[in-house]
Amino acid sequence: MSLQNDIARPTATIDPNEIPIVDIGPVLAGTPDAVQNAATAFHAACTGMGFLFLINHGIDEDVIARAFDASRRFHGLPMDEKLKVRMNRHQCGYMPPNVSVHTDTFETHKTAQKAQVSEAYKFTFDLAPDDPDYGRNRRFRGHNKWPDEATAPGVHDAFMAFHVTFEGFARKLLPVLSVALGMAPDFFDPHFERSSSMTRIAHYPPIPDQSEEISLPGHKDLSFLSLIPPATHPGLEILTPSGEWIAQPVVPGGLLFNTGNTLCRWVNDVYQATPHRVRAAADTDRHSNIFFLYPNVDALMECVPSCTDTDHPAKYPPVTFGEFHADYAARNFAYAEDWD
Repeated sequence: MSLQNDIARPTATIDPNEIPIVDIGPVLAGTPDAVQNAATAFHAACTGMGFLFLINHGIDEDVIARAFDASRRFHGLPMDEKLKVRMNRHQCGYMPPNVSVHTDTFETHKTAQKAQVSEAYKFTFDLAPDDPDYGRNRRFRGHNKWPDEATAPGVHDAFMAFHVTFEGFARKLLPVLSVALGMAPDFFDPHFERSSSMTRIAHYPPIPDQSEEISLPGHKDLSFLSLIPPATHPGLEILTPSGEWIAQPVVPGGLLFNTGNTLCRWVNDVYQATPHRVRAAADTDRHSNIFFLYPNVDALMECVPSCTDTDHPAKYPPVTFGEFHADYAARNFAYAEDWD
């Protein structure tokens, strides 16, 4: 049965221009019917706003707080120290301000076409010596560039604790999304057993005339899904289905979830990735830590069976996630394509 024509599929009743709140606690507790109930809510959100809040997620607030503290310490380092770990072709390392232009943006605002004034540090998992990709120089697998421990004490451990914690939580959402798409709960699991997920530690410096500046232009995430704990200051804006930019509300203790282009391509656009952007404040630094769930680099993104039928053929040819990621990187981070 195809979701494209499944008009009888039960859905939650939500305003498509509002961000719903989903209590994920029962899923984590193994409560009977919890996955199906959450799947119904996820399906409604992912076919509407593309964003939702997750409450009762069980993530240790101290893990989140320590990552923000480490972000302040890392971004507070002298520029010459940060440039020692500048971002490489594997998307790992430091991205300085005034370098990256987000080519995929659809915005015509003049500041959206300029190099981003924000800075960011990106990383993935450190590969263990027994990992099959260890020492193979395989793209997007490992290749982290860490600051020296003496220069940035505790930064590695705080960032990696955040990454590992959010990866573990995100993987628990896979059965919910699988069921939401009419598939078996374990449908996506094999594609994430050796994931290439990344975390982005972002810093948005204040801009005096913030009404004319967009720190990060309107874009859709590359990810399968993204998870964002509350930033240190407002600034995220979301484009609603009705075409209005709204300021992201904050749900105390809630995690913001959104779909990315990887998921949407995989499901034949049954779900949509929602554009979002960041405006800087006039006089306050903003720190935001974002986790991006990525599949294995060799995961084959072939249309989910429930998302196609004779009237709705697959829109996209099969592609590995590694190929999909490489294409995205070449478009938006071409300056780093030759950096090791």
